[in-house]
Amino acid sequence: MNQKKLKKLLKHLVCIFCLSITLLYLFFYIALPYITHQGKVVQVPDLTGIHLDALDEKLSKDHLRYVITDNSGYSAQLPPFTVLQQFPAAGVWVKENRKIYLTLNAEYPPLVSMPNLIEGSIRHAQLLLKNKGLKLGNIKYVPDITEYTVLEQWHNGHPIASGKPIYKGSKIDLVISAGLGQQMVEVPDLTEKPLEEANLILLERGMRIGMLEHVKNKDATIGTVIRQNPTPGEKVPLGTVIHLWVVKV
Repeated sequence: MNQKKLKKLLKHLVCIFCLSITLLYLFFYIALPYITHQGKVVQVPDLTGIHLDALDEKLSKDHLRYVITDNSGYSAQLPPFTVLQQFPAAGVWVKENRKIYLTLNAEYPPLVSMPNLIEGSIRHAQLLLKNKGLKLGNIKYVPDITEYTVLEQWHNGHPIASGKPIYKGSKIDLVISAGLGQQMVEVPDLTEKPLEEANLILLERGMRIGMLEHVKNKDATIGTVIRQNPTPGEKVPLGTVIHLWVVKV
């Protein structure tokens, strides 16, 4: 092969190579992104608390769609039919037209079975209520041969039987025995105890938490009591509220 033909062949090979590179560039950086909408991404907004009626307007601005899941949850802090959970989470970058799966807050809280608190201790009653998602309401202490035992359980001003359906989050009032003739009780030492344990100790002694103040203290464990009023050892009337200072984050 003479030199002239060789130069011509090399020229054709260079042209083919350049053309191939150009076609590959056009395909991967122009055609393919256009087909798949690559590069057109939006950040998922935080939809928590947004009402169902406002979702279309909220998501259409970002060219996103939504799907309401069959699952439902409940939070007393949010109105009914507002977004409780979402997937993908807020802040995630997704392609336009992506579906956002939403769980709405139910109109009513779920029903739970009222536990039997009668003849049990206050500590046991508190734990049973917590496990059922119920709240401890008012406590009334009455003279009785027993001490700090649940005598009656009430809801909305009426006795409530164990096993009866009740909305989760409801408050249950208790009538507690206070022994015979016991009107004064000694304040326990709650310092360095976790808040939940301190609460149970007070309930067992015929007292309750009153003012709760959160303070910073780098030398103490987060969530523990570092100060109380009245102070430990004081004699106070049955049912007295105890003010606590608790370490915060």
